[in-house]
Amino acid sequence: MEDFENKTKDSEGKVRPEYYNPTANNSSQQPSGGTDGSGNYYTPPKSDKPPFESTTYHYSYANQNRDTANQNSSNYYTPPNNGNYQYQNQSFNQQNNDNKPPKKSKAGIIILIVLAVCLVIAGVALAVSAITGTIGDSKDNKNNTSQSQEVEDKTLSDSEDVPLKDKDNNYTVAGVAKNAIDSCVGITVYSKNADAYNHFFGYGQNNNANSEPSKSGEGSGVLMSESNGKTYILTCAHVISDGDSFKVTLNDDTELDATMVGFDAQTDIGVLSVDKTGLKIADFADSEKLVLGEQVVAIGCPGGLEFKNSVTSGFISALARPVSSSIGYDTDCIQTDAAINPGNSGGALFNMQGQVIGINSSKIASTEYEGMGFAVPSKTAVETANSLIKVGYVEGRAKIGITYSPITSFNNSNAIIQALAELGFKDAKGTMVISEISSDSDLASKDVQQYDMIVAINGETLTSTDIMTSILADSKPGDTVKLTIARVENNQIKTKEVDCKLIESRG
Repeated sequence: MEDFENKTKDSEGKVRPEYYNPTANNSSQQPSGGTDGSGNYYTPPKSDKPPFESTTYHYSYANQNRDTANQNSSNYYTPPNNGNYQYQNQSFNQQNNDNKPPKKSKAGIIILIVLAVCLVIAGVALAVSAITGTIGDSKDNKNNTSQSQEVEDKTLSDSEDVPLKDKDNNYTVAGVAKNAIDSCVGITVYSKNADAYNHFFGYGQNNNANSEPSKSGEGSGVLMSESNGKTYILTCAHVISDGDSFKVTLNDDTELDATMVGFDAQTDIGVLSVDKTGLKIADFADSEKLVLGEQVVAIGCPGGLEFKNSVTSGFISALARPVSSSIGYDTDCIQTDAAINPGNSGGALFNMQGQVIGINSSKIASTEYEGMGFAVPSKTAVETANSLIKVGYVEGRAKIGITYSPITSFNNSNAIIQALAELGFKDAKGTMVISEISSDSDLASKDVQQYDMIVAINGETLTSTDIMTSILADSKPGDTVKLTIARVENNQIKTKEVDCKLIESRG
């Protein structure tokens, strides 16, 4: 023992450095061996085999609470961590200290600790940055809000007045509307709704005869003239022809009861009157002076009073377009591309001087057509209206004085038309079969009777009834026309020509 102590101590009695382990003070891990009296132990090697000759290392820490200083003692070797070593759980015998695994380097642990601390610091920094950024954003938002509140409110500039006339002293569309719109009115039609089964074949009694009329339609009109304490409203015949009572709504929404003066189905012109004067009467121009391509303005109630006095604009697309009336007569009309819709009927078509040049009456309503509206020329409309106001019918209109049925309404029409073709009257589909002859007709004194057929007029075969109506429209009472009369006798058709003096139509 004395020799051992002499080996481990220097001349001053201190333990030599190579035998001194200052951290070996954990009694739970103290190896078997001597002590120098200070609690420091030395474990002599048990094997003379160099520790580096082994190719496989086995690491197992029986005490997971081994302190760091003891694990990193210079008595332990830590091989490079290159993934080529096998690790197994193996308990160490405190007496087999020569196989004890080398402790890890203290520098590596320090580096790991430093890295961990850096990561924690970085995380804290990021969190603080996020919080600071949020606060900064909040401050920025407050600043932006404050700035937005400081921005002046947008104001509206005064726009220039819309010109009502152009350099040629014609009205603009706005000028026409301002000047003429008080002359335009809406019309509401009321009718008695009779039960369809009342008077069925003359049987029964009309229980609704005294019932109140209900609204049956709406249309447009224009204030035409005033006299004798009345104001007369020009409109379309098809707007008012089936009505029993009427109301006229002025541009300022004033409602007035109206009375029917009369209507003419041939020209599709009708007239109402109200017991009020001092209204804005429209100015009318001569439609015969219109020019193709001239700009026009339509004012009316498309869709009814909900859209009262709507303004549309367009051009005159064509003049003297023949448009058939509900009874087959053609009226030469103005064609325009200004928007015309149901409810516009009876409304005025103005030129750019603010004058009425037509009464809107119809349009071609089809998916294949767009912008084809028609108006009765002002010359025709005013002449018709003046006559209706004066005498209750259109003066100077000529007629034959008969009622008739078209040949096509009979079951044997094809055979008769074929037989007429063999007699030289080709395609006589407009042949008129006489139903009745009036007592004032010139035919009443001629050899003409019921069921006789008119197949031609003035030598022109009636390929349609439009030929007859067109000739009569161009004629006056007292004029004479030559009619070709056909009669069926003994299953044969015989024809003859008859002169007929036209009479005045008062209906």
